[in-house]
Amino acid sequence: MDSVELIGRLRREGGFRLLPLLGESGEVAGVHLSRFLPGGSLDVVQAWDSRFAVFARVPDVFDEAAPFESVGGMVVRGPFSRVVAPLLPLQAGLIPSARR
Repeated sequence: MDSVELIGRLRREGGFRLLPLLGESGEVAGVHLSRFLPGGSLDVVQAWDSRFAVFARVPDVFDEAAPFESVGGMVVRGPFSRVVAPLLPLQAGLIPSARR
């Protein structure tokens, strides 16, 4: 599955919202995907190309003293497909059937 299909699935099935990541001169350099989870967490995925993406799950709280500090968060880095795979629901056709 290519990156465009994965982004589509994240939006449709994963509840992510999509924004462009802008480079220094204003060009689109990648994508920013985010979703709010029940229980007060925020999932954020930023991808620059299919080879490099970052996922973070951070508490949905705002601290004026340290607005970008993610206390107790989780971060995963790597290829886009590997980073987002755990965020998508399993597809029935991809689940191996049990042998009898």
